[in-house]
Amino acid sequence: MKGTILDFSIQTNTGIISADDQNRYNFTGAEWRGQRPPARGDRVDFDIDSTTGNATQIFTALTPRNPIHNISQQLDKISDQNKAEEQFNMIDWFVKCLKNYVVFEGRARRKEFWFFVLVSVILGIMVQMMDAILGTHQTLNGLLNLALLFPSLAVGARRLHDTNRSGWWQLLILTVIGIIPLIIWWASGTKRENNPWGQPAK
Repeated sequence: MKGTILDFSIQTNTGIISADDQNRYNFTGAEWRGQRPPARGDRVDFDIDSTTGNATQIFTALTPRNPIHNISQQLDKISDQNKAEEQFNMIDWFVKCLKNYVVFEGRARRKEFWFFVLVSVILGIMVQMMDAILGTHQTLNGLLNLALLFPSLAVGARRLHDTNRSGWWQLLILTVIGIIPLIIWWASGTKRENNPWGQPAK
């Protein structure tokens, strides 16, 4: 049977589980098989004692691994995104773009865009050196470029939105000369008024 812990008292060493069968089952700490103490909201897997009606042999329920959630958790260890943007360093801006991997809506200030570009270039140089040392013939560099493709397009679009331009202007990069106006626009200051993509980024 699976359920969710509604409450657990350390003082009395007892708790209550709300099971998926819509019933509630009492349990004691002696029946807990987890590696840490039970806590309210924990998903659990348990048996039911047929004589007492209490929950027994209570284990933490296994949940399917979500790779995106796991990556997000790892990024949270690298950068604290809860602090004010004025306190962001280069890595914080880079992580913010990675966490907004395919978010093309909204606006991005210059710092967000250019710090992402800077860290991407630094990573690219490091990976090219690794390719040369390992003799992997640009394999690692290709994988890095593939991984950074969507966040690059997304932050580029948000940066253009912040200058009151459509993200579709990035298609100019397909022409040789088109990179020049794009660089100028990406380097332009934030338009202070609201626009179809939201409020100013700063």
